[in-house]
Amino acid sequence: MRQSRIISLMLIMLLVLAGCNGGGDDNSEEQTDIDPLELLTTASDNIRSAETFRLDVMHGGLDYFVTILLNGQTPTDVAFRRAQAQYVRPDEVQGTVRVVAGIVPVDVDIYANNTQQWVRFVGTDWLLDDFAPGFSAETLIAEDSGFEAALSALTDLTYDGAESLEDGTPVYHLDGTADGASVTALLVGMIEAEGEVPVDVYIHREELYPVRIVITQFELDENGDEGIITWTIDVFDVNDPPDIDVPAGADES
Repeated sequence: MRQSRIISLMLIMLLVLAGCNGGGDDNSEEQTDIDPLELLTTASDNIRSAETFRLDVMHGGLDYFVTILLNGQTPTDVAFRRAQAQYVRPDEVQGTVRVVAGIVPVDVDIYANNTQQWVRFVGTDWLLDDFAPGFSAETLIAEDSGFEAALSALTDLTYDGAESLEDGTPVYHLDGTADGASVTALLVGMIEAEGEVPVDVYIHREELYPVRIVITQFELDENGDEGIITWTIDVFDVNDPPDIDVPAGADES
């Protein structure tokens, strides 16, 4: 009888201790000596020194409309949905942008080399034409734009602790605010953000480069009510081999 009571007490103590340990929550590993500014600087330097990386820009919330030349000739307002691209140092990027024209989703392949851009729609050939006028891939890692500008422009910086993304990636979570113009280059050169915008930055705890940046815009909807647009920028496949399908003639232009 006494033995069963002792075993019961031991089980209760184990359960209490497990509860105190937070069940494996990443916050139990939180470091108190993190300098958020130093962490941002290191992350910025690391991504700027990368030879290649991939970006996945995802839209959420209110529709955001941009104007493109549909079929290469007709200016059309479309709703931006997503952009996926690979950057290759120093000034090359290729990917696919998904937009919605009316109710029809449209995928547009883009290729940029320096300041020249090529586009193609499904079933068509490459056209030498601007998809995002003025965009240069080099701005993603330039000293005064891209990641450098977006991360260094953060003010009211706060360290929110150690977390894990949905795929298990271990990250440090920082948040702050930035001038909208400073984050435009991260949005494939197509999106304009104005005023002060909240920014959340997730930095890989081991590799120390930014793996996710979330930008929040407050806009008015069609009824004049305030709504939210979010841009989630995921960074991955850092320094993986380039996988670029260069349009014929692009390497000679």
